[in-house]
Amino acid sequence: MTVHQGSLRAVLAGVGIVCGVLVCAGASAAGVDDQYRQGLYQRETGQPYSAIETLDAVLAANPGLSRVRLELAVAYYRTLNYAKAREHAQRVLDDPKTPDAVRLSVLSFLKTLELEERAAVGGAHKVDVAVSTGLLYDSNVNAGPDTSILGNGLVLSDSSLAKPDWGFLAQASLTHAWLSSAPVRLGESTGRFGWTSQLSGSQKTYKRHNEFDLGVVSVSTGPTLSADKLGRANLNMQMDYLNLGGENLGVFSSASPSVTARVGKDGELTVDAQWLYRKFSRAIDKDRNAHGKSAGLSYGQLFMQGQLAVQGGYKQSQDDATDERFSSRSDELFVGARYRAWQGGDLFARSTLRVSDFKGLEPIFGVARHELEQRFELGASHQIQGGLLDKWQLGSTWTRVSNKANLSLYTYTRDTVFVTLGRSL
Repeated sequence: MTVHQGSLRAVLAGVGIVCGVLVCAGASAAGVDDQYRQGLYQRETGQPYSAIETLDAVLAANPGLSRVRLELAVAYYRTLNYAKAREHAQRVLDDPKTPDAVRLSVLSFLKTLELEERAAVGGAHKVDVAVSTGLLYDSNVNAGPDTSILGNGLVLSDSSLAKPDWGFLAQASLTHAWLSSAPVRLGESTGRFGWTSQLSGSQKTYKRHNEFDLGVVSVSTGPTLSADKLGRANLNMQMDYLNLGGENLGVFSSASPSVTARVGKDGELTVDAQWLYRKFSRAIDKDRNAHGKSAGLSYGQLFMQGQLAVQGGYKQSQDDATDERFSSRSDELFVGARYRAWQGGDLFARSTLRVSDFKGLEPIFGVARHELEQRFELGASHQIQGGLLDKWQLGSTWTRVSNKANLSLYTYTRDTVFVTLGRSL
């Protein structure tokens, strides 16, 4: 959407050589001149569609005004309407009264239109393949409680406490993104419709405790709408197939709409929601089948010319499971930041606080569960430049999860460390 300012200035300057005022076609009325200036003002103050209407009205009464026609071509160009921009520029080029100097400028402008239109059509379909692999350490593979003493005279065996382990991680994804070349008017802004689909898979394999190996295959698709000045919106529809310890765990399906609005030059406000259905395959998990819904609000801001990005937000969610013991309502607050610390290198951190209240009573204890989960994440990434691993991304992440509950059975601490290497092919 970048305007080729050099070509445009050359076109307008060239026309100005012979049309310093609007007398090019014999139009000298002050009203026409005022209307022309109003159109330029609208275009330069972010109102290109109003400018088109104003300049079109001038041309309807005075079709021979080449300067106005070229300004109109620029306005259409800024709304990504290359066909209309080309039509008006071509009419000036075809006019035998157009001076040679202006003709050269118009030819340059038309060439700019051709190149950008070709790039827009050629870039309508984009395919991205990404792969990564790595190592992981998990201090509590089974999310075992911090203590074996549960109350009511119950004591867990040591085998039920935290089990640490090392493991391997592999991920791959195939993404197809389509972006329409036809512009869409959104007030005074120009948007484009798109559609994004992805097939991805991941496998986490532990060295000793293979019963906790987790494999996920995900399929997602959905429409998008983007507008530079306003923001973007999308709807993601997804299905996740999960395998735990070599057994089919279940299928999760979801629909997740979101709308992001630009705030000022460097801010974004996002509203998102999700509807989720968890369908478990194992008989032992049948009471966990649940319909879930959530809604969230977040704000992000860039600082230091984009070198630092900060985001924070709130989300509320609710799960309605077959057994009320697994039904819950949760409130979540989060804050995160990413800092470009060196060329190709980022540092990032995120902290989340989640409070969950469950509806049903826990067997034996006779009370409903209440949990407070604190999650803290630190990480770094670096894109390698040159050599055998050119453009590969090396990353490392440490995550600490501290879950406190009114029942010690659900109180645990878990640390995970990932070191990965990946890239887009």
